[in-house]
Amino acid sequence: MKRSRSGTEGRMPLPPPSWVAAVAATFRHQLRMLLHSRLTLVFQLAFLIATPVAVFLVGDFFAAGEASIDLMLGFLPWIALVFTPALAMKTFAGRPLDREREFLLTLPLPVGAIAVGAWAAGSAALIATLAFTAPFAVTVAWLGAPDFGVMAAGYLGAALLLVSFYAVGLFASAAARSEIGAFALAVAILFLLLMLGWDGFGRLAPAGAGGGLENAAYASPKFWMERIASGRVEFRALLYFVGLTGLALVGAALALDARRGPGRAAVLGAGALAGGALLVALVAAVPSRLALDVTAARRFTLSEGTLDIVRRLPDGARIDLYRSAGSDAGTPAAIRAYAAEVRELLDLMADGSDGRLSVAIHDAEADAASGDAAEAAGVRRVPLSSGDAFYLGATISADGRRVAIPYLDQRREGLLEYDLATGLSGLSRTGARKIAIVTPLLAPGDPNAAETGLNAVAELRRAYDVAIVPPFADRLPDDLDAVVVMGATFLKREMLYSIDQAVMRGAGLIAMIDPRLRLSPSNDKATPQPSEEIDDLSDLLLRYGLRYLGAEVVGDAALATPVADGSQKTLAFPYWMRFGPSGISRTHAVSADLRDLLFVEPGAFAGAAGAALVETTTAAGVRPARDLADRTPAAAAALFRPGGGARTIAVEVDGAFESAFPAPPGGAGVVHLPRAAKPAAVFAVADVDWILDPFAYEPETEPGAPRRPRNDNVAFFLNMAERAAGGGELIAIRSRGEARRTLSRVEALVRDLSDADREERAAALTRIAEVEKRIAELPAAAGVADLSQLPPEVRARVAEFRAALAPDRRTLREFDRREKSALERLRARVILFNLIGGPALALAFAGLAALTRRRSAHDL
Repeated sequence: MKRSRSGTEGRMPLPPPSWVAAVAATFRHQLRMLLHSRLTLVFQLAFLIATPVAVFLVGDFFAAGEASIDLMLGFLPWIALVFTPALAMKTFAGRPLDREREFLLTLPLPVGAIAVGAWAAGSAALIATLAFTAPFAVTVAWLGAPDFGVMAAGYLGAALLLVSFYAVGLFASAAARSEIGAFALAVAILFLLLMLGWDGFGRLAPAGAGGGLENAAYASPKFWMERIASGRVEFRALLYFVGLTGLALVGAALALDARRGPGRAAVLGAGALAGGALLVALVAAVPSRLALDVTAARRFTLSEGTLDIVRRLPDGARIDLYRSAGSDAGTPAAIRAYAAEVRELLDLMADGSDGRLSVAIHDAEADAASGDAAEAAGVRRVPLSSGDAFYLGATISADGRRVAIPYLDQRREGLLEYDLATGLSGLSRTGARKIAIVTPLLAPGDPNAAETGLNAVAELRRAYDVAIVPPFADRLPDDLDAVVVMGATFLKREMLYSIDQAVMRGAGLIAMIDPRLRLSPSNDKATPQPSEEIDDLSDLLLRYGLRYLGAEVVGDAALATPVADGSQKTLAFPYWMRFGPSGISRTHAVSADLRDLLFVEPGAFAGAAGAALVETTTAAGVRPARDLADRTPAAAAALFRPGGGARTIAVEVDGAFESAFPAPPGGAGVVHLPRAAKPAAVFAVADVDWILDPFAYEPETEPGAPRRPRNDNVAFFLNMAERAAGGGELIAIRSRGEARRTLSRVEALVRDLSDADREERAAALTRIAEVEKRIAELPAAAGVADLSQLPPEVRARVAEFRAALAPDRRTLREFDRREKSALERLRARVILFNLIGGPALALAFAGLAALTRRRSAHDL
């Protein structure tokens, strides 16, 4: 018998490797290729430089002022659109005689295992590259106090987007014959997927195609990444990324198989389209309530307060949702997704109501009978810039009563649960609670509080029967649950008695009193002083244990808010105080969940009887209110001096009070209650401006659109009203609105810079103001119209005075330059850290990989 040259004749052939072993072998081979390829390092360096350039130089991170990674996530899909296909294009497509590629494709391994192994290796490289953006996450955490749950969700969404992009890049690499062709095909596919999430995509479709495109956004990876990055990790979002990745890898395997067996490529395109359509349909069918809420405030979890409300509803309660977001392709994708979210929340409420609440969905189309029906029900027709219109509103009904929510605005997404719970709460009671507001800021019977800068009162009207009472009235309406006194410091004695007796009957009281009311400066001319004789609101509060300190305005350098003066220069203004969690009571129900309050030139309260709700730091100080009149912010800030310890801005006392009046004014004929029939709550806030629209709401974007709160001021006001009126179930819901997380370190730097030169700035500003005031008085004293008509010698003297001010003006300019320079240095250091940090990590990792390779080669 002749032996073969190789000596292997007669041996049994080796069994083919298992599918898992084939994946592992491909993964190791491809990962080794990526780690030791210079092109991989070039890709990482370019990615890690492009990202901070986009965030800091294009997006202007510091101007945005948000302690979040949202800006990075906004640019990430477009950066990945270019770089991910560039990394994937050489995997299966390449030049002839490319030995590594030919070696990979000629291995006796299943094509599916090759595709999955190559994807796993590339995904590992991409996730490592994403991890090298850690300097940006560190920057955000150092500059502010981000929601780390939301940040982690954002990185999860980014990782899923990158690995799915890489899978599409592998499909293009397998389907194309050249690297350039693979790159172009991948970019085209990914660009189309990103465009599907664009609001204007539906308007590009032919007329009549809208119904088939209503779920087009569900095919966009950008759409699902943003959903996850909000802090709500939906199961259907994970399903989408798994499905897109799997579909792309199946396509890559089929394309590779077509190279081995000709004739199979014909079905590749049709199969990809069919698979994509099936994926979108499957994702759209998954309920959005299957999700994990990772936000610190649990914004996407139904609260116990809501569950308590829906379980107390009368039998047969019903919510009718009118929406056209599912049938009109011209409706923005974000609105369509929000409509689906509203429906899911309504279903969640119905599920938790023990059968008391049902939900009905109505399709409403503009310029159709269904749209007319929606408008007849009280739902608003919302126009779009494209000329289209849509509906998204609801009606809530029970026991013959009905409440309409004309428009569920996406900009109030964080308050969606509260808006719905407010309407349900009114129906769960036998009657609406009654609140009287005594104020000179609103006319009695005026339904348009929003137009006068008091949207907070409009919010209050959604849940209560509100009566506006003029300050010159003699008495309050009967059967009140709460009384709000807003800026009406000096009242008739009869009205003060009526308020006192309402408290004796158990009604709560919210007293807002201000030493310097910006909306009505004329009110500052008389300052209330607590006394034994009851003449004003401060005297009434004194009887309840609270002494109002209204002759002085409180400031706090540690809480100063950046404001712009007349020259549009930003400075830290200590009399506008922004309170974070440390200055807000964590133990009281109305404030426990609040995180951001703004008070504007407030007074203070003293008294051991009250529970402080809002309190300054020990760096606070006061200034007579008259000193701030007619001064610029810079001049007023320069006068601030700390001293006297912490001050209480908002306080609550409760219990069964003794009446402040021994007898009714005017004698007999009135039933007098000398003491409270039941306990009541009395809230006092040493400010009124804090609840006005300029300080409580974001600027109006379009006429008639719902306003978005800029902080927790409105929530605080409504919480106090709920507590004062004897409720409480809405407090936890209302307080869950997301507070804006700012760059607190930047704000602290502005405060520190202002404090450092406060005295010198004050002296310079005072000298300039005194001289300019004297110069301005000269024409009137000389009996002329303006300075140009003064005698030459007087004008020369004026010029000398102004020249003498030049050193002071130079001093102020130097202070401004110093502040600007300090902020620019901080900005430059942060940008440099991010530009260098990521690439440095990538270079260190590449160096470690090279060192490991050399050691392995040496050992061999």
